Amino acid sequence: MMMKFLDDFLLPGSLKKRLVILLLICSLSPLIVIGGISYYSMHSILSNKAERAVRANLQQVRLTFENTFSQLNHASQLLAFDGRVGQSLDAYLQAEQFEKRERQEEIQSQFNLIHFTNPSIGLMFYFSGDTLEHFFENYSVSNFDPEALPLLSQFTGINYYGPHKSFNSLNGDNAVLSVIRKVDLPSKGNIYVYIETNYKYAESIIKNDLSVQYLIVDRTDTIVYSENQKDFPLHTKYFQNDKKTESRKRYLTFEDVSNQEWKVISIIDSKVYTQEISSWVKQFTIFAICSLLLSFLIAWILWRSIYKPLQILSKSIGLIKNNKLIYSVPATQIVEFDLIRDELEMMRKRIGELINEVRDKEKKKALLEIEKLTHQINPHFLYNTLDTIRWLARANGQAEIDTLVSTLNKVLHYNLGKGGPAVIREEIEALRNYVKLQGIRYNFDFDVKIFASDDILELPIPRFLLQPLVENSLYHGLEDNGSIQVIVERDGERHVHLFVSDNGQGMSDKQIRRLTGTDDGNQDNMGLGIGLNYVYRMLKFKYGEEADLTIESNNGKGTLIKLRIPIMEQLPNSLMELGG
Repeated sequence: MMMKFLDDFLLPGSLKKRLVILLLICSLSPLIVIGGISYYSMHSILSNKAERAVRANLQQVRLTFENTFSQLNHASQLLAFDGRVGQSLDAYLQAEQFEKRERQEEIQSQFNLIHFTNPSIGLMFYFSGDTLEHFFENYSVSNFDPEALPLLSQFTGINYYGPHKSFNSLNGDNAVLSVIRKVDLPSKGNIYVYIETNYKYAESIIKNDLSVQYLIVDRTDTIVYSENQKDFPLHTKYFQNDKKTESRKRYLTFEDVSNQEWKVISIIDSKVYTQEISSWVKQFTIFAICSLLLSFLIAWILWRSIYKPLQILSKSIGLIKNNKLIYSVPATQIVEFDLIRDELEMMRKRIGELINEVRDKEKKKALLEIEKLTHQINPHFLYNTLDTIRWLARANGQAEIDTLVSTLNKVLHYNLGKGGPAVIREEIEALRNYVKLQGIRYNFDFDVKIFASDDILELPIPRFLLQPLVENSLYHGLEDNGSIQVIVERDGERHVHLFVSDNGQGMSDKQIRRLTGTDDGNQDNMGLGIGLNYVYRMLKFKYGEEADLTIESNNGKGTLIKLRIPIMEQLPNSLMELGG
């Protein structure tokens, strides 16, 4: 994706467009990087800050609830049969009428003492589980119904109830916490004590923060107290099939579980919770927009500042393009552009000088071509002359001269022939004629063995591949008892291998580099003047990297030349001309 953008950006286009794009990239890159890092950092900081505050407050509420229930539990123990007040109640219920009054005053005094020593306790009284008749209440009781109380947890002999409307007729609709404990009197077994908190104390536990609302859920996940009964109504499950309802999805919830397995849950609207983050995002967006507008302004100023110098440089280039090399353009008064202008002026002068040099060289080249044409030999004249010498030798009974001239004529005809590409059979035949010619010339029978399978004889091949390789062996250290071996074989379906080996004196690395050098002055011109350099250049011209030429040679151990070329059905015209 990035490479495609760079390719598109590098395509020809206006400088103005590129300046705008580059400045946008320069402006957006730090904004994106810094903005991304800042967003995640701020989001983490603000989220953690808000979450820590909510959880700390939630834990405080839960601990206060537990402490309150612990105080209510302790007070209820004093009022049970095991406590002092419970025993007085049992004696009261069994006493005669006169003694009952004395016991009543004693119990009332102990009630007052418990209420005084526990300021968080509000209404207290005993009641009958059968008739709900209540007695020894410290405040007047209104509409007492224990079955309607929201049960949080239940243990042996005691029930804990979540926030509910106080039964104290003086408290109105204020919420309180309460406990009910069975007294277990020997004389009367179905007596219970009810204790609730002071309504002001209960209100102080759950502070009315508009951004945070509280739920209390019992151990069965049923909501027993809710400050948001629209979305979290009482007596419904906090979770429904392990999924929140649509109305609850916009809230973030945090919960804290008590040691009695009931929960205190904070619910916060997501918008309120992320208000600080949203405010920061808005500020950063405004900053980013201002940065982009500033980038556009800077791009426009830069474009205006370089437009006029570019026009001057364009005029200078136009003069050079139209071959008006004697004119010059004024300075731009900007150092960097003036340096470019000075370079263009120098280039303009240099171009004029080069044009004059080229004109002189062309004149000299034309003279050389004329001179070259005057020295060319007509090959047909050469063939005819050799044929005349051959027939004269035959007429005078000079068989050796006849054979020599006939062989030379065949070699030259193959060498200068224009009949198209050769095949391996013709290349081998030309090689045999060349070796024969060299044997006649030096009066020596060279030991040259040629091996080629019949199935490759008609494959096309460039001219003069084998002759320069064998010529190299003849002219570089072949002894009287030396031999040369030529092998031509197929290498797979698409290549041909050619090997030329000898047992001569071998060559050094320096000699090999000279023989294959591209500098005509560094190559050895032997025999017909072709040389290994021709083979090397022709292979590179024809096959490129598909052909391979290697020379392995050690002093005193002979030389092995390996040539690998691809098989082609027909050679191109360029190679026909090069080979023929």
